[in-house]
Amino acid sequence: MAKIILEPEGKRIPAHRGQTLLQVLRDSGVILESLCGGFGACGKDKVLIVRGQESLNPLTRSEEKFLTLDEARKGYRLACQARIIEDGDIVVFVPPESRAKPTQRKVVSEGYMRNVTLDPFVKRIKVVLRAPSLEDPRSDYERLADTLRKVLETNDVKASLDVLRDLPDKARNSNWSLSLVLWGNEIVSIEETTSQRPVYGLAVDIGTSKIVVHLINLENGKIERVAFAENPQLSYGEDIMSRMSYANIGPENLQRLHRLLIDAINSLIEKVVSEAGVSSEDIYEAVIVGNTAMHHFFLGLPTRYLSSSPFTPVITRSYSLEAREAGLKINRRGKVTVLPVIAGYVGADAVADALAIGLVEKSEDILLVDIGTNTEIFAGNAEDFVTCSTPSGPALEGGHITFGMKAVDGAIERVTIDESGDVEYKTINNAPPSGICGSGIIDAVAQLFLRGIIDKRGKFVEGSATKRIIRDEKGRGYVIAWSDETSIGKNIVLWEKDISEFLLAKAAIYAGISIALKRRKLDPENLSEVLIAGSFGYHIDPFHAKVVGMIPDVELEKIKFVGNTAIAGADLALLSRKAREEAEIIAKRARYFELSLDPLFNKEFAYALQLPHRELERFPSIAEIVARKDS
Repeated sequence: MAKIILEPEGKRIPAHRGQTLLQVLRDSGVILESLCGGFGACGKDKVLIVRGQESLNPLTRSEEKFLTLDEARKGYRLACQARIIEDGDIVVFVPPESRAKPTQRKVVSEGYMRNVTLDPFVKRIKVVLRAPSLEDPRSDYERLADTLRKVLETNDVKASLDVLRDLPDKARNSNWSLSLVLWGNEIVSIEETTSQRPVYGLAVDIGTSKIVVHLINLENGKIERVAFAENPQLSYGEDIMSRMSYANIGPENLQRLHRLLIDAINSLIEKVVSEAGVSSEDIYEAVIVGNTAMHHFFLGLPTRYLSSSPFTPVITRSYSLEAREAGLKINRRGKVTVLPVIAGYVGADAVADALAIGLVEKSEDILLVDIGTNTEIFAGNAEDFVTCSTPSGPALEGGHITFGMKAVDGAIERVTIDESGDVEYKTINNAPPSGICGSGIIDAVAQLFLRGIIDKRGKFVEGSATKRIIRDEKGRGYVIAWSDETSIGKNIVLWEKDISEFLLAKAAIYAGISIALKRRKLDPENLSEVLIAGSFGYHIDPFHAKVVGMIPDVELEKIKFVGNTAIAGADLALLSRKAREEAEIIAKRARYFELSLDPLFNKEFAYALQLPHRELERFPSIAEIVARKDS
């Protein structure tokens, strides 16, 4: 047996031949920044082998790609690629920049939500029944159901076996005066009328990188508590495909990803009920949204056919099940409802986005873009709208960027470059810089372009006078923060290859938007609104987003940041039956198209790889700025 000695902690971890260092460390609770999930595609999980290199396999091609010659000589390896081949002690030092950051990221946990009439699916009502007699020998349940049919104006009244077991004693103990909790037309709880406890609901947004929970009082519509946490699946891959690849290896892997979600949500439930001073038994429904992969992981559904063409989900319609079957720690008779998905890569979170902003009520044409690792797009109005999804990749959250990181303490989130080529930056919570997050990358690329330091292809212009341009074996780069300013003791540099990675992401987003508008026969200048949703979108500078060509060149006043509309849509589905019906309408009415099959995509993508775009006439306001600068 091998033994890993982890530094600087001095922790000793048993290991077996065939395991990678990433597997060993992850199983022992040491979480590394492995954005690709251990497939050697991100280069973020660098560790230093202090002793025991001979017990590991030789460098792999991925390591030759991501490690510099100097790093390889010093003994650095990628934890996901370093596999144990011999027994013995292996001393491993994990540098701070390779560890998953323990600080809370900057999260948008609420979003724009239109007003609706409070009419939740879950309600508490009080009824008084006539006691049975020889003249009226109806069963206890028929007595109750007959009363409810009149109150609810329907013949479709249901009750579970558990409820039937409670009915006889509770009816008689309360002298036939009952308090009922209904989920639609189904009785989920029978209580005595002395009960005054409010009825609560739970809205849950399962994002690829974070989980957000709202505890809502369904009797007044108030959001009582908000909580969020990192999605624990991150250690199995930053992107959806990495996680599905892991799940597809075998049912035990799928079950592991499923349990991670359930346990994380239950921890958040415990947090919100504790803070609110209520009982989880008073939560009678949870509404779940998430992309189609998260939807499947939550339900424990296989993703094998979702992850390959034609990307077929197991189910698209909304689905409800009992809380005890779902494994959520709310009232055991409560319901868990997963909103509908549209397609393999347009999920329930996108439906919730459209629900929150009232797409089915929009008379004028709008563009809705939820920017993330996958970017979902809606274009049109209530009568006719199209939707698609584009794989924008992890670069916007720091993946594939040398000093990229998520929006946590120390991340550079704002960048300004002056005419001399010098820089000012702002970090999250004003902590010493340790990397750069997506909004900072957009700022930096836009400013470098506007100052003429990079050209339209993202390449550094020869002869630039700024002292911040450096060159080494990685090529040329721009130093945003010098080593003596940072918390990692290194220069934070935006390299040409980083800019290329960013251009790939922004080109995918713009290409998806452009094709969606063309499919719907819309001109950007005729849009009434451009709505940017999601935590990432909430923090970007709209002008810089236009400069780099990520979003269409519309008037700035038309661009609105609507926050986390996915959780807001889940809130609406809890609070309003009408909203829940609208979610079904959105899913059925949306004209979905698969971008990978569109003959225009390759051309649109290639043209969008330039700043702001190869066809500069698409960005007249930016073209004017460029023309003034060149003159």
